[in-house]
Amino acid sequence: MSRLESLARAFLRYLYEDDRFRPEVAGFFDSPAAEAAALQPSWAELAEVVRTLREQELIATSGTGQQGAPARAGLTGSGLICAGRHGGDIGSWARAQSVAVLDEPPAPVVPAQPSPAPAPRPDFTGLTRVAKVVLLTLPTVHARYGDTAGIELIARRLREAARQDRPDPRRVRLLAYRLRSELATGSVSNTLGVVLLDGLDEALAESGLG
Repeated sequence: MSRLESLARAFLRYLYEDDRFRPEVAGFFDSPAAEAAALQPSWAELAEVVRTLREQELIATSGTGQQGAPARAGLTGSGLICAGRHGGDIGSWARAQSVAVLDEPPAPVVPAQPSPAPAPRPDFTGLTRVAKVVLLTLPTVHARYGDTAGIELIARRLREAARQDRPDPRRVRLLAYRLRSELATGSVSNTLGVVLLDGLDEALAESGLG
């Protein structure tokens, strides 16, 4: 593992272990995660690691700090999975993502039909993806944010409804908005919910149900 890879792993652990939504990037230097990794990074190295993690969509940033680095950073849904389930090991997380993609069932093949042509199947791919991220992410934060069983149940039902051969748009829309309400007002509303809501709103718009 290279020095920058070790630094990235330690930085992800720092964000995961901090209770704040987006802690200061500078706080990493004095954090237990940095001490445990036995690293003494420069600002230039940390700025490079933050840029790379942001490009990989593992973190989101805000503000402008020192040496071109953002002032604050926080984990995305993918970042929570990487840090919580893989200890910040980006290689292990990436391999798991590849396996998850291979495990997805192929899209159903719609046979050709004589006229009148059948109505096109609604595209709920984005909603299926968001529901999957919710189900992968919430178990890693259960102890930090309280009971998430209700949110997980809605996400599971949404994923099942959206992946039907002939999904019912009204049911999919109802479940999507129930999930949105839980993320906006439930136990994770001020933390993880903020991240997941962005993806859910985008998926709703793409599906035409927004």
